[in-house]
Amino acid sequence: MHTARTALVLGVAEVIGKLSMLILTVGAARMLGVADFGAFSYALAVGTLVAVVPTWGYDVTVIQRASAERTRLRELLAELLVMRTLLVVLIFAIVGGLSGLTSVSGGNETAVGLLIVAAVLMDTYTEAYRSATAALQRQNIMAVVHLVQRLLTAGAALLALFADTGLTGLAVAFFAGTLFGPVTAAVFMRHTGFGPDWRSVSRAGLMDLNRGTWMIGVAAVVLIVLFRIDTLMIGWFAGTREVGIYAAVYRLLETTLFVSFVAARTIFPLMASAPAPERVQRYSEQGISMMAAVFLPYMMLLWCRGHSVLDILYGRQFADEGTGMLAWLAPAPFLFGLSYLASYAIVAAGPTLRALTGSLMALAVNLGLNFALIPSYGGLAAAFTTSLSYAVYAAALILLGRARAGMPRLPRAMLPATVASAVAAGPLLAPWPFLPALIAAAVLYVPAWLLVTRRIDPHQVQVLRRMLRRGRIT
Repeated sequence: MHTARTALVLGVAEVIGKLSMLILTVGAARMLGVADFGAFSYALAVGTLVAVVPTWGYDVTVIQRASAERTRLRELLAELLVMRTLLVVLIFAIVGGLSGLTSVSGGNETAVGLLIVAAVLMDTYTEAYRSATAALQRQNIMAVVHLVQRLLTAGAALLALFADTGLTGLAVAFFAGTLFGPVTAAVFMRHTGFGPDWRSVSRAGLMDLNRGTWMIGVAAVVLIVLFRIDTLMIGWFAGTREVGIYAAVYRLLETTLFVSFVAARTIFPLMASAPAPERVQRYSEQGISMMAAVFLPYMMLLWCRGHSVLDILYGRQFADEGTGMLAWLAPAPFLFGLSYLASYAIVAAGPTLRALTGSLMALAVNLGLNFALIPSYGGLAAAFTTSLSYAVYAAALILLGRARAGMPRLPRAMLPATVASAVAAGPLLAPWPFLPALIAAAVLYVPAWLLVTRRIDPHQVQVLRRMLRRGRIT
């Protein structure tokens, strides 16, 4: 019951947090205008990209070591925070020295960009404390802290936008809201008696913390570059206006990715408990079927009614210029989920360099195509490349990991969602208003999915019902 309750709290907090950031994105896009929203999104992408260096593999290492030996948690947390601070200061100094990195236009936008980067770097301290509570198996309160931080950040940013303070006001509010997380987390950890033990920090301890983190760190860097470099390259080659359109469209991809985390984190313990290839393959197929049930109809919605979705959220200007990008990005959530699940399947039996090899292959495709196509085609090229890169990543992991994880039967796993999405496409393509078409599509989709699933894999329906009944969402 404790595990299910924790998982439910984490899942709900994640969903609400994602929705709050979507609301912030919609508000910023509508009230700032395309160019200023592009400048904000560009700086946010820079911050997210450089923040992966201070996180490296330290959080995972602390969770592993402190879970095995809880008495070391205060020492490990102190060492983690020291390493994080050293790297945050170094990274911020480098970004500040490269004055044009946080802005395409320069001038006042550079200072605003640095403030946004600082906010993203500050958020890594919240993640450090979350790793400590994960080792304690007391994640509920920190999940709530993180959620409140997201809500306060979104609320403060929207107030700044309504007050017509522009991009500068938005950046100040974003930074102020983000500070709530690490400050509150530090107070909470001290209250629990597991605050950092600064006196235990030593050079030997810091060196020991760094051992064994390189594979996790390199993989994290590769994945975040794969996830964010397109926004930076659009800014370099096409300017902040194109960044603004692309960032608004891209948010529709990011908002749904928690479904991938739910599927992978639910399935992975079952894989890892007995990682025989045929068992890993079976659970991989279940995870793929779960994600397809959500992502394939979403893809169909974006293909059929993408212009309407963008118009409702962001307005006509974003819809007219972003529909093409959205069409190319529509498959990306499912392809990302497929690669994310495959990355778990390939390490179910233990760490392997094959996972890193797959990510490097995808990154090479992404960078090569982005450099070749973005100067001529802007956001359209980035959207196409993003979807293709995740497809390459998923294919590489499945092929490289077939000895460890088997070969999942993709057509079989995807068939129910594919058939049901095709049925639901009828109302979406009909010349009806958006809401009635959406309701009719949902009414057709659910029974069609259940009917096909019962015919080819009735156990999948039973598993889904059991998971929902037990609250096993993380």
